[in-house]
Amino acid sequence: MSDQEKGASLAIVHRGELVVDIWGGTADEDEQQGWQQDTIANAFSCTKGIATVCVLKAVEQGLFSLNDLITDHWPEFRQEGKAHLRISDILSHKTGVSAIDHMVQPEHLYDWNVMCAAVAEQAPWWAYGTHGYAPLTFGWMIGEVFQRATGRSIGQFLQQEIAGPLNLDCFIGTPESEFHRCAKIGRGRPVKGDPMVDNLFKEIMTNPTGVCSKAFANPTSAQRGTNSKAWREMELPSANGHTNGRALATLYGALANGGAHQGVQILKPETLNLCWSETVRGYDPVLRTDTRFSTGFMMSQESRLAKFGGTRSFGHPGAGGSIGFADPDKALGFGFIHNLMGPYILVDPRAEALIEAAYDCLS
Repeated sequence: MSDQEKGASLAIVHRGELVVDIWGGTADEDEQQGWQQDTIANAFSCTKGIATVCVLKAVEQGLFSLNDLITDHWPEFRQEGKAHLRISDILSHKTGVSAIDHMVQPEHLYDWNVMCAAVAEQAPWWAYGTHGYAPLTFGWMIGEVFQRATGRSIGQFLQQEIAGPLNLDCFIGTPESEFHRCAKIGRGRPVKGDPMVDNLFKEIMTNPTGVCSKAFANPTSAQRGTNSKAWREMELPSANGHTNGRALATLYGALANGGAHQGVQILKPETLNLCWSETVRGYDPVLRTDTRFSTGFMMSQESRLAKFGGTRSFGHPGAGGSIGFADPDKALGFGFIHNLMGPYILVDPRAEALIEAAYDCLS
């Protein structure tokens, strides 16, 4: 095992069948605890895809509409000229609220009401029509609207409506009773990444008041609290989901194969059209590269470090290298979760190699 590897789980579902389910390596910092079948780890932005499934399920249940104004459910959000924004704009990263411009106290990361108030008070960073990735604020925006509209948090809905019925190891807000199987997240040695990634990190480091820096590192505790009890227990539907490869592959495998798994209908076939239908594309001022999104999901691109499957593939990578996605044209669900973060924002070369191998087997 190289110094860029620690522990991981990989699973692939093809045409409704779990055809790959492997795990290995170590789950703790001292490399004394092996990665087990039921080990889970922080999936970072893979959480956005999981949260989106919850949102679409709630829409199917008639609890709210994607065309609802955000202020229909959250009146305070109308501040700074945001009254025209719709729930669909959150999912397509079109609100302009990709970051909070004033510095937030580190401890406030764990105070839902404080963070939602800061988001409601934030002015858009650009005029409506530009999409810009919202690494953290996505979670407070969609989470607050969801809770006000349904009376349940996304994490609660996930357990009751999706993870529970499907028996998935998947949490947004992980109970302390599950901490014993949470892998500890570490960081690999610094290496030069893709030019796009190097450019992004240079912008973050040299322009601390810019949107890139504020989007990823405000509050600063979001960068260093990953293994803490407070981080694991809170609900942040953009970044702190805990899961494993099998759960991601099962979820996306169902979405790639008619929306059902073992008789449980996750999403209706007509809803699936939203998953693979592009809503925005073009230059993203936060990621400083071109991106494509559907309703809540990142979509595959031709760029090497943003490609995962075919043009209709949808899912979400997570910071450091984890990824889950569905390819409806191949009836394929893919899940890769690990605990040693690399320097890549989109598709990590480790995941890229596994994805290529999976498609080689299908050809």
